[in-house]
Amino acid sequence: MQPIDAYLMYCAMKAHFDKSDYDFIKYSGKSKVSRDSFYKSAKDVGIPDSIIMDFAYIFGWDIDFIFDVRKGDKFSVIYETEFSEGEKISSGDIVFAEFTNREKKYIAQRFFDDVQGKQYFNENGENVKKAFLRAPLDFAYISSHFNPNRMHPILHKIKAHNGVDYAAKRNTPVKASGDGVISFIGRQSGYGRTVEIKHGGNIKTLYAHLERFNTKLKVGSKVKQGEIIAFVGDSGQATGPHLHFEFWQGEIRSDPVKVKLPSAKPINNAQRNEFEDLLALNLNKLYEYNLPKYE
Repeated sequence: MQPIDAYLMYCAMKAHFDKSDYDFIKYSGKSKVSRDSFYKSAKDVGIPDSIIMDFAYIFGWDIDFIFDVRKGDKFSVIYETEFSEGEKISSGDIVFAEFTNREKKYIAQRFFDDVQGKQYFNENGENVKKAFLRAPLDFAYISSHFNPNRMHPILHKIKAHNGVDYAAKRNTPVKASGDGVISFIGRQSGYGRTVEIKHGGNIKTLYAHLERFNTKLKVGSKVKQGEIIAFVGDSGQATGPHLHFEFWQGEIRSDPVKVKLPSAKPINNAQRNEFEDLLALNLNKLYEYNLPKYE
C-alpha cells in the first residue's frame, strides 16, 4: 500500500454547543504523509485515537482502511471536544466526516433521527451504515484473499479458500459483522476455535482460528453489529495469528471484500429539510475554514 497524501482539516467544538454556532480551534494543514497506514498517518498530525477509530468505523462499511487507502486520498473531520476551565479533557462525537478514496468522495453527517436515533447519513440522506461490517476487526491487513484455487500453506495442495484472512496480533478483538444469533461456538477441525452467526436474509458469517471466545456468548446468544465476539489467534490449521472470515449467502460462500452489502434505513423523510440545512451548515464551515488565512 502506498503512503497517503492526506489533506487534513479538523476542528474541535465545546461539549455544550449550539449547532449553529461552532467554536473552531484554528488548525489547518496539508501534509504529504510517508507512513504506511491510515492510523499512523492520522496520528502523525495529532488526531486523537478515539476520533481515528470512530472515523474508520463510520466509513468501514465502504472502505477497508488497510486495503483500500491510496496515495492522494484526503480526509476532513469536525468533532466535539470537551473542555474544563480552558483545558481539553476528552474528545467527543464526530459531527461531520469526509473521505476521498481513489477520487470517490464519501460524506458522513451526524443527525439525530426521530425514528432511529443518532445516525450518520451521506449527502443524499442514505445511511452510511450497512447491515454488515465489511471487515470484522480494526486495522488488520488482508493476508490471503478469497481464492477457489489457492495452494494451502500447510496441506500443500490446491484447496479452495472460501473466505478472507486478516493478519493481526494475537488477541486482537473480533467483532460481529452484523446483528444476529450465535449458531455455533466451539472447535471445527482445521478451523480451530470458530464462531458462526446467523443473520437475517439467509446470511451467515463465520470467524475462525480464534484464540478465545467472549465468555458471555453461547449458542442462541443475540449479538449486535460491532459487538466483540472473540479474539484473534492461530488455533486449528494456521501458520500464525490471523482471522479467517467467511460470508455465506444461503449455501454459497461469497467474497467478503466484494459482496454487495445491504444498507441500513435512510433518513426519516419528515426530517429531510432539517438534515439538509445541517449538512449545508457544516459544508459551509469547512469551506470558510479552508479559505487562505492572512495575518
